[in-house]
Amino acid sequence: MQNRLLTFMAALVVAAGCAPAMAATGTAIGVNPSATAETKGDVRTLVVGADVNVGDKVVTGSKGQVQLIFADKTKLVVGPGSALVIEDYLLRSETSASKFAVNALAGTFRFVTGQSPKDAYEIKTPTGTIGVRGTGFDFTVTPSTTSVILFHGAVQICSKSGECVVLTDKCEVGVYDSALSQVIGGDQKYDDVWRDQFPYARNESPLDRKFWIADARKCLLTPDRGNGGKSLVDVPPPPEDDYNGLQGP
Repeated sequence: MQNRLLTFMAALVVAAGCAPAMAATGTAIGVNPSATAETKGDVRTLVVGADVNVGDKVVTGSKGQVQLIFADKTKLVVGPGSALVIEDYLLRSETSASKFAVNALAGTFRFVTGQSPKDAYEIKTPTGTIGVRGTGFDFTVTPSTTSVILFHGAVQICSKSGECVVLTDKCEVGVYDSALSQVIGGDQKYDDVWRDQFPYARNESPLDRKFWIADARKCLLTPDRGNGGKSLVDVPPPPEDDYNGLQGP
């Protein structure tokens, strides 16, 4: 009987070692006031060093912000007045996930993929999905539309109706609602309404340097209309030798 019990326990240990890890997790690298994680009615205030887990709904106030790094090195910023649910995070090794799914309910976000396969990532929004192909981008979610600006890599944006377009060019902007998906080109993307959609592309100073993306600020320059293409960013970029932003391919 004792031998059977020992054999059974050993089998459980082996099975646990072979099974992919499921629970969590992102770690908060930077937190501004008014940020919480909600799980099944339990609400906890997020602080630097706090973990977020599968099932957590991350919510920020009007001045709140959370910067998360996950085990696979994926970086996620939840901006002010935003809400996002960590729906699934299934690790296949210590540094790679076989599935990483989030549901961005509302607000502004920055997403930079880590070491997981491209098809592991899925971002849901109220009007459709963002398919990530190994990349860095910002996006803004409202009840009626989702807007995306690409910094490097590629993303596919799909409306709920199944209409999809792919963003592949640096600084390309796309938008989709429940019915349509489209690429915004030319001078359209420089309108004030679009610049307001992507606050981190205008000003990265609220972010830890780990979350900066090289040349992201150059995406929202006004075309030369007699002003020499003057940048609209809120603060000047740091010197090149002091810049630790992520580099695109």
